[in-house]
Amino acid sequence: MSRLLLPVAAVAALAAVALVGVALLSAPAPRTDAERTERLAAQLRCPDCQALSVAESRTRAAGAIRGEIAGLVAVGRSDEQIRSHFVDRYGEWILLAPPDPVAWWLPALVVLAAIAAFGAWLLRGRAATTRAPGATHAPATAAAGAPDAEARRVREELEALDG
Repeated sequence: MSRLLLPVAAVAALAAVALVGVALLSAPAPRTDAERTERLAAQLRCPDCQALSVAESRTRAAGAIRGEIAGLVAVGRSDEQIRSHFVDRYGEWILLAPPDPVAWWLPALVVLAAIAAFGAWLLRGRAATTRAPGATHAPATAAAGAPDAEARRVREELEALDG
């Protein structure tokens, strides 16, 4: 069991490192005010349609929010200050992504833990069958005497009835 547990743990660790790498490389910092405005608009939920971001929606409310974002970017507010401005105004639901990164990593960690537990379960079952192959045959040979005695008793009773 411990022989295969190390590779399973190594695969889980590599998967976690890969997830961190993807998270760090997936969102490069915007270079212009227009890119910043677009990125911030993509992070906020449209108050009218709620299934789209402010960047995707073409409603009047989404257009007003995009304009407000552009204005806040132009006066030099940071991304966090702009997000906080809209959270104060609309509440946490305006954010398309949860503010805490643990909320994003938790499902991935649960899946990795489940894979590791499944691998350990498989290894434990495989180790139990390879460890004691004679143990599975011993009860069968011990019980083999019982059916013979039972068969002999049934045969004797049938002969007595046939009589």
